[in-house]
Amino acid sequence: MLNLHRLHLLHEFRLRGTVSGVAESLGYSASTVSQQLAQLEHDAAISLFQRSGRTLRLTTAGLRLAEHAKTMLDMQDEALRSLTSAEPELGGLLRLSVFQSVALALVPAALSELKAQHPELRVEVVQAPPEQALFDLAGRRHDLVVAEQYPGISRPRQAEFEVELLGTDRLWLVAPAAVANIDPEDFDAYPWVMEPAGTASREWCLQQCRALGFEPDIRFTTDDLSSHLRLISAGLAVGILPELFLTGQQVGGVAPLTPLSRLGRSGADSDLPSARSGVVLKPLPQEPVRTIFTTARRSSTESPAVTACRAALRQAFASVLS
Repeated sequence: MLNLHRLHLLHEFRLRGTVSGVAESLGYSASTVSQQLAQLEHDAAISLFQRSGRTLRLTTAGLRLAEHAKTMLDMQDEALRSLTSAEPELGGLLRLSVFQSVALALVPAALSELKAQHPELRVEVVQAPPEQALFDLAGRRHDLVVAEQYPGISRPRQAEFEVELLGTDRLWLVAPAAVANIDPEDFDAYPWVMEPAGTASREWCLQQCRALGFEPDIRFTTDDLSSHLRLISAGLAVGILPELFLTGQQVGGVAPLTPLSRLGRSGADSDLPSARSGVVLKPLPQEPVRTIFTTARRSSTESPAVTACRAALRQAFASVLS
């Protein structure tokens, strides 16, 4: 009889391509993963792997069994969902992955709502880049992922995922108050702060600068948006930040910024007084917005825990950017 845990490891191997990748993802040692996959091959009584130099690849039989493994894992999700649905009180475990804007602006309110409505539900939250989180969703490391999509940059669509829109937020060019009167196309003379290379945010920001007619001088690279804002407030850089992050943030101990949606969205630099925050927000051409969405595996979209968490996130989003 084939062991479901070992089939999960096979599914992970198909996603990640290496034993070390599976081990790192699931928190096992590489030797443990190798032993379990070898035992699965023994139990299946057919060759599932072949070596090409130092590379381990799936055979045709291995690929076929990996497909069956995914189906069986989906069935496990459905079985667990049906058991949870039968309980009078929603409980169990939900593993949620979010990126920084959502972690700061939405998660505290959403978790407070879930705790009040479903005290038996345990929610474990990790902060991870959407690119990594969506990959790990397929590997069942998360149950629900909050991700983002920048205008003009689409992510690959996976048939096994169900996507639900959470909302949109505007993207602003953020500059030190001292350069409030400088036009965006003249910011080629200033240092920039951006997220790491390879992220959707970085690629989109680069395209925005090039559309304005210059190649940015990227002096600072960090995935911590709070650091972006502090560098800008200190007069050391300029950057592009999303409204969801800016709302409610503090700069240098100063009171949080007023939600931009409550200021009329006029696009004027005076919307955020520079004396109060140390920064000014300048509109970008065509006033671009990013899309924020939740993603779950189709096999678990009807899970009461997933449904409840999505509802709490929608409520939190509406309270911030309504």
